[in-house]
Amino acid sequence: MSASLTLNGSIGDWRTSLATSYSRNWADNLLETGIDVERIQQLVDAADPGLNPYGLWDDSLLLANRNRTRGENLSARLNVRKNIVELPAGPLAWSLAANASRNRTRTRQNDSGSEPASVNDSARNQLNGQMSISLPISARDGAEIGPLGDLTLDLSIRGQAMTNTRAQTQFGGDVTWSPIPILRLRGSLEYAETAPSFDQLDAPVVTTVNRIFDYTRQEIAEPVWITGGNPDLGRGSRQSLDLNALIRPFDDQTLSLKIGYRKRVAKGGVASFPELTPVIEAAFPERVTRDAQGRLVAVDARAINIAHDTDSALTTGIALRLGQGRRSTPDADPLQFSLSVNHRWQLKSELLTRPGVPPIDQLSNGGQSRHSVSAQTTVGKDGIGASLNGNWSSATRIRSGDDSFLSKPPVMLNLSIFVEPDRLSDELHDGALIDGFKISLDVRNVFNSYRRVTLGDGSIPPGYSRDEIDPLGRTVRLTLRKKF
Repeated sequence: MSASLTLNGSIGDWRTSLATSYSRNWADNLLETGIDVERIQQLVDAADPGLNPYGLWDDSLLLANRNRTRGENLSARLNVRKNIVELPAGPLAWSLAANASRNRTRTRQNDSGSEPASVNDSARNQLNGQMSISLPISARDGAEIGPLGDLTLDLSIRGQAMTNTRAQTQFGGDVTWSPIPILRLRGSLEYAETAPSFDQLDAPVVTTVNRIFDYTRQEIAEPVWITGGNPDLGRGSRQSLDLNALIRPFDDQTLSLKIGYRKRVAKGGVASFPELTPVIEAAFPERVTRDAQGRLVAVDARAINIAHDTDSALTTGIALRLGQGRRSTPDADPLQFSLSVNHRWQLKSELLTRPGVPPIDQLSNGGQSRHSVSAQTTVGKDGIGASLNGNWSSATRIRSGDDSFLSKPPVMLNLSIFVEPDRLSDELHDGALIDGFKISLDVRNVFNSYRRVTLGDGSIPPGYSRDEIDPLGRTVRLTLRKKF
């Protein structure tokens, strides 16, 4: 349940926005661990009329972990912006954003209906503030500055304070430069102190049964999966560098070429628990519980602190648009066509879970693809159109002892076609039945592909057959919609 209110307007020369929101949530979780045989026998011996051995049994007769959580969040955000002074290249703009929030959670937990419940109340207040300045250094029309083209510098500083944690800061800057109309260059550098969020610290602990593949025993396992808040999480820092170039040879959006480089270095930061590969289990043995036979029993999958995480990637893309705004006559409806292709080349992804253990190269032994490609094309005109989108990633490998698991992601292709008959011809507008009518055809997974996983000898491990990975396969959906 939630509610929100937003107000926008001007106060003098200040452009102002105020937003408030309130949300409330609740959840009940029951994980059965067995049956209270002793109590059931007592009821049977006493011929209790409330017990029907052949009917449905009440939850109170189960041995189970029961969790009940209630939470609420109240927040308010204020944004103000003003042009401080008019410079030869444009206005010097100053903006301020402030956000205050209060989160409260109450969790009640007990192991069985007869055991006393443990109650945990937590409340945290958080205050964020950010100030930024946009400084235009040069403009193509500003002869006083010189022939530098368009050059703008943006600087920002941010602070955050949370209950029971010391304040953290973040600052950065970026430069945008367009020396000629068809080229735009941008570089940004940022440093931020990081701290776990309210949910990562105090979210209710939830236990479920999760079906996963156990690489160690090469079998399907159904361990107890523990998620929720981890109050032992610590702070960290993050540095990032972004360099981007955009080229539009025709000085419009007909053709766009872009290339970018990104590097992230995080120290002591918070991360979601990764996929339970052998190297992750070796790094976090206290998070994994196995029985005497080595079968997977439970996994604590709450968020973790990472000692060092380095990530760098190169991205390229091309976008083509034809028929945009090129009408020979006012009544003409030109054919619209667009095509975009993007490629991501993961240069490095290295994870150091804790000091004293070897770093994990996630590209060679972490199930992460080095290359990924996405593409989308659309074509159509008023009343009829089609789109085709797809994606592909390179193969990944996970090693477990002397064996290895090779995963080959498929080429996933999706097709969508729509027709609006009343927009195809002016003569069809007179028909009341056809007016506002739309026919859509969607085909998902056109090639009926699925992710193929094999062992080193070419065999398929348990749980990775076609029907287990993607039992649905290709789907076709026809939609008829009428507006009245």
